[in-house]
Amino acid sequence: MVSVTHSPLSAAAPRTPRRELRHIPVNLPSADYRALLEHLQACEGGQGTGSKLLAYVLASKLMNTRPADDVHDTDLVVGGVRVSFTIDGSAPRSGLLLHHPGDEPPADAIPVASLLGATLIGLRAGRRAPLLFEDGRIGRLCVTGVSGLPRRPPPLPVNTRKITMSTTAQAVKNPTKKNPRIVISEESLAHLEGLADGMLRRHPALADRLYEELGRARIVAADKMPPNVVGMGSTVVFRDENTGQEKTVTLVYPEEADIARMRVSVTTPIGVALLGLAEGASFYWDTRENERRMLTVLSVAPPEAED
Repeated sequence: MVSVTHSPLSAAAPRTPRRELRHIPVNLPSADYRALLEHLQACEGGQGTGSKLLAYVLASKLMNTRPADDVHDTDLVVGGVRVSFTIDGSAPRSGLLLHHPGDEPPADAIPVASLLGATLIGLRAGRRAPLLFEDGRIGRLCVTGVSGLPRRPPPLPVNTRKITMSTTAQAVKNPTKKNPRIVISEESLAHLEGLADGMLRRHPALADRLYEELGRARIVAADKMPPNVVGMGSTVVFRDENTGQEKTVTLVYPEEADIARMRVSVTTPIGVALLGLAEGASFYWDTRENERRMLTVLSVAPPEAED
């Protein structure tokens, strides 16, 4: 079977392009969706870091996937196709993506129930994604081609139960309301991407949320940043819709955080929720106790100009 090795990441490694971070929900054939649920159930009962990381990747994939019976896209990576890819810009490789490789799998088989396979499935040709290794390092995966669209069995009912990740004590939730549009300064993007990379091993669910926000954001030059949008250094008045309480905070990087002065880090659940929101927008965040709350931005004051 195809094995994956990595080269050490260094400070000189290129930053993740914004397109790599997009978490656009995709339609996946129902058979693949059911198989992903089975893989998740199987590895949640396993022990060790490898099982925990795989459970996280599978649950994240399911969170951004919808089952469908009429998926015939030839550029979509699904079970049974041959997929070509690169890792960290290495020479192109290819393999056969299989949900159940069997006792004597092909030499180039890629099990979906692996970190590589779980990352590949659901991607499209030309798309990029972060790739987790078993030691917690992060690589850059790029799909370069898809071929051999498999025959599909007749559709069966899909159990779209709520998926839970016991490995991270986080419930995977699909908000029913459309997420509000957000805007982020190009000047902040590289720093925010680096913070998301750094959190991926310690706080994977929060890192994934930050990746998602960066991926769907509209990126603008610093001098084009709307004054009524929450950016780094902005002072925000928001209302907690669960309690009706209004609070004033300043959104900052982790090294500048100071809760006594109401300086909130962007690497906290509420910091990620506030990032990029405009005045009047409402959005949810999940507390560290896994309680879902809703906030509404009432006013935004841009960062004070430095002398």
